[in-house]
Amino acid sequence: MRRTIYLDQNILSDLRIRKLREANYNNYLLFKNFLLQSNIQVMYSHITLSEINQITNDRYKIEHIDVLEELNAKYIEPKSKKLSCKKPSQIWFDYEEYLKIENDILGFKNLALTINNLSRKSSGLPNNNGFDEIGQSLENNIKDFSNTIINLLDIDIDENNLKEEYKGNISQIKSCIEQMKRELPILLNQKLIYINTLTKFDNFPLGPKPFKEYEPIKSINVSKLPSCEVVLAIEKICNKNYEFNWRESFEDSTENKIAMAYTLMNWAGYYPDDFDKIKKNTDRFRASNNDMQHAIFASKADYLISNDYAFRMKAIASYEYAGSNTNVLSIENFLKNCSIL
Repeated sequence: MRRTIYLDQNILSDLRIRKLREANYNNYLLFKNFLLQSNIQVMYSHITLSEINQITNDRYKIEHIDVLEELNAKYIEPKSKKLSCKKPSQIWFDYEEYLKIENDILGFKNLALTINNLSRKSSGLPNNNGFDEIGQSLENNIKDFSNTIINLLDIDIDENNLKEEYKGNISQIKSCIEQMKRELPILLNQKLIYINTLTKFDNFPLGPKPFKEYEPIKSINVSKLPSCEVVLAIEKICNKNYEFNWRESFEDSTENKIAMAYTLMNWAGYYPDDFDKIKKNTDRFRASNNDMQHAIFASKADYLISNDYAFRMKAIASYEYAGSNTNVLSIENFLKNCSIL
C-alpha cells in the first residue's frame, strides 16, 4: 500500500541537490532517499507553486521544480482534491501561463482580492471597510461571476462545427447547458447564506491582540492545554459569550474546520504566527495564511512533514479538531518511525 506524504515548503527547499551538498544534512539525504521508494507518493499543492513563484531567482525556482520531478510528486487539484497525472514541470508551466493571463473574463481576480480583503479584516489587520461592505462586495462578485458564466453558456450550437464523435450528442449537450444555467444560480445562492453572516463579526474582538487579551481566553491558558482540547476550549468561549454559534457561520467541511481551528489558535496565542507585526518587504500575513493552506491540503495525505515546531503543533490540534488522520512529524521523528511503513 502506497503512503502519501506532504512536505512543507522549507523541507522541499532543503531537499534541493545544491542545499544538500552545501549543508551536508545527513537526515535530509536519508529522508530524500526514503521518499524515492516505490511505496511512497509525495504530494504538493498550488500553495507550493505560489510560494515557489515568490522566489526572485529563476534558477532557484527551477531547483524546487526539479526536486518535485525527482520525487515524482503528484499535484493535488485545488477543486477536486484528486492527484494529477501531469509531471511537476508541466504543472509549473501551466501555472506560469495562468499567471500571464490578463483577460480575466470571469472576474476571478476581483473575487480573489475581495476574499483576501476579508481574510485580512477577519484577522484584525487594518481595513477601512466593515464586514457588511466586504460581504456586499463579495456577494456582488459572486453574482457577476454567475451572470458571466450564464451569458457565456447562452450560445447557439451548430452541429456542423462539432467534432464527428460529438455530432450525434447535440441534444444531450444542449440539455447539459440548460441544466447548468438553471442550477448555477441556485448553487451560488447557497454559498451566499454564509456571506450574509459576516455582519455578526463587527463587534467581535478580531485578531491576535484583542482576542488573546480577552479575559475568558486568558483564563484558559491555551499553551497548557492538550492539543485535543485547545480548539474546543476556544470555540466554547466564542459560542458562550456571543449570541451566535461560531461553527454555524461556516460551511461544514474538514477544510473549513482546519482553517477555523488554525485561525483561532493563532488569535488565542497557541504557538502563534507573528502576522500582525510589520516587517520591511515581508508579508507575514500571507506567509501565515500559506502555512494554514498547507495544513489544509496536507490533510489529504498520510503524513505532513515539517521541522517547524509551532506549525506542527497547530496542524496536530487542527487535525484532531477536524477529524483528520494525517500524522504530523519532523524529519527526525519520521525517520525513527519509518520502519512501520
